[in-house]
Amino acid sequence: MKKIELSHSIIVLRDDGILELHTNSEHEYAIDDVIENVETFGKLTGGKKAPVLIIGGAFTSVSKEARSFMATHESLKYSLVEAFLLNSLAQKLLINFYIKFDKPLVPTKVFNNKDEAIAWLSTFL
Repeated sequence: MKKIELSHSIIVLRDDGILELHTNSEHEYAIDDVIENVETFGKLTGGKKAPVLIIGGAFTSVSKEARSFMATHESLKYSLVEAFLLNSLAQKLLINFYIKFDKPLVPTKVFNNKDEAIAWLSTFL
């Protein structure tokens, strides 16, 4: 397991090849934060694509610009597939909006249960 801690995120490359992004609980992610996360994905994977599990903190949010950027090729260059593990209804609505309207370029789903998210991501390994 490899781990890198940023000011707004903790990113772990699990032994099974899944990247886990733990978001800071009280942070609004801007484009620069997303870019830093993507660069960290590349460092951890050696530039290869991997399934990504994004675990939202209790009050994590994403700016409109960052959300739109998250769906682009540049932002997804190391993401094979993405699963969001969220507990807040507001976060679920935001990410469902992202999936429906920003249309990320990789398969993307929202989960309430970590085991179910990992099982889905593992089908892409």
